[in-house]
Amino acid sequence: MITVVLPAYNEENSIGPLLSRVSELMGRKHFPIRVIVVDDGSKDKTAENAKRAMPEAVVISHDGNKGLGEAIKTGLLAALEASTEKDIIVTMDSDDSHAPALIGKMVERIEEGCDVVIASRYLPESRVVGVSFYRQVLSIGASLLFRMMYPIPGVRDYTCGYRAYRAAVLKVAFERWGNDFVNQTGFSVMVDILLKLSRLNVVCAEVPIILRYDRKPGASKMNVRRTIMQTLNLLVKHRFGKIK
Repeated sequence: MITVVLPAYNEENSIGPLLSRVSELMGRKHFPIRVIVVDDGSKDKTAENAKRAMPEAVVISHDGNKGLGEAIKTGLLAALEASTEKDIIVTMDSDDSHAPALIGKMVERIEEGCDVVIASRYLPESRVVGVSFYRQVLSIGASLLFRMMYPIPGVRDYTCGYRAYRAAVLKVAFERWGNDFVNQTGFSVMVDILLKLSRLNVVCAEVPIILRYDRKPGASKMNVRRTIMQTLNLLVKHRFGKIK
């Protein structure tokens, strides 16, 4: 079974089209896919539109906006409750910038023996559409910094939220760190998860992605300055052993 976790905040315009594309994938590939939408305190009709687009999806609603990290944690824990160790858990953005069709390639790599598969923006076949030059430069610089400070075999993209995990690996991680496995509230959560999993000697791989930011119906919700500060603080904590 494949569980797709979709953290969502004010995505009423994109969640429906995204879930329709996931449904098309299920019909075309005959994948057994379970979908969990985590509505992180949206002020719009995100939850309502998700239920309308895919009635069989599990929709979990936070009372307020707790941040991406908490939405990811809620989704992963819910997915693990319904998963066996042989299952696969996929996380992806709900803004329709990630193509569900890529799930097939990611699942193939897991079945070949990988534990974590990342949809990477930094492979030769990858492409990013609709992102400003400034944001692209920041992204490339961050990737180089991560790779210098914390080289992980098979990984170039430390921050993309589109990933596939072997459920057994996530189970081990939650057993080791408890709720602290996912304790970053902001966008730095993806880096933190990856750095912690690397301590479990997981096998990582990447597949190329065409990232379609031009599909986003609204502006990015990321506060760039805050994310940079959170990530730098996180790197210092990992470097000096404050995160065991």
